[in-house]
Amino acid sequence: MPKAKSSFFDLEGKRALVIGAEHPHGAAIARAYAEAGADVALAALTADEAVVRTRGVQREVEAMGRKASTYVMDVMLGKNVEVTMRQIVKEMGGLEVVASCPDLFLAKPIERTSDTELARVMQANFTSQYFIVRHAAEEFRRQQQPGRIVLTTSVLGQRGLPHTTAYAAAAGAVTNLVRAAAVEVAPDGIQVNGIALGWMDWMQDRLRPEDEEAQRAVRFTALRRPGRADEVGPLAVYLSSERARRYITGQIFPVDGGLLQHL
Repeated sequence: MPKAKSSFFDLEGKRALVIGAEHPHGAAIARAYAEAGADVALAALTADEAVVRTRGVQREVEAMGRKASTYVMDVMLGKNVEVTMRQIVKEMGGLEVVASCPDLFLAKPIERTSDTELARVMQANFTSQYFIVRHAAEEFRRQQQPGRIVLTTSVLGQRGLPHTTAYAAAAGAVTNLVRAAAVEVAPDGIQVNGIALGWMDWMQDRLRPEDEEAQRAVRFTALRRPGRADEVGPLAVYLSSERARRYITGQIFPVDGGLLQHL
């Protein structure tokens, strides 16, 4: 007899959108949504090799027997987010879940970070998520149904490291976006939560071996190893499920192996 699916991880019949599916954590969330029973629209952030990686995720989702499609969503402009999300909702016939997974890292001393670099990091990691929350909430309201929004960010939004001022500031902004937006959209039955990533195994190129400060992210992880993408997906599914929809909103959940306990 097949094992019954837990309602904590059940998205059967749901329609989900994962933005930034070319990133390891975005791809993992998309796969986890499909495993939980959802059809998944996948949005790449740029029209280059990101689309190739996203189409690979699409094939994995389809192999599970779920419907999937790939789009390009330029999240740097609010109008583009609005138009592309409207197209996705129309083609899927509705939408219940949106997960946003951008990640543009920058490590530079504050005095060497240019105005252009600062603007781009803030735009890619924070402003884009603001647009996504705004237009996802708009679509949920238009459908007159509850919705779940999950934003991914970094634990550096809660703890700082030298040479990460721009990236940490963007992550901090996302943290408070989750908290404030959750209160604002709650009357419409929309819930907003966040997942803060610690030191993950695809981030090897972010730390210079000779940089003692940067190595704190490795040395202070309680579990003594980097996290994996497949450890992000189940939490995203839970936060998007009916069980979580009842009473969890405005929260940031770290997936960091205990890093915040020491950093």
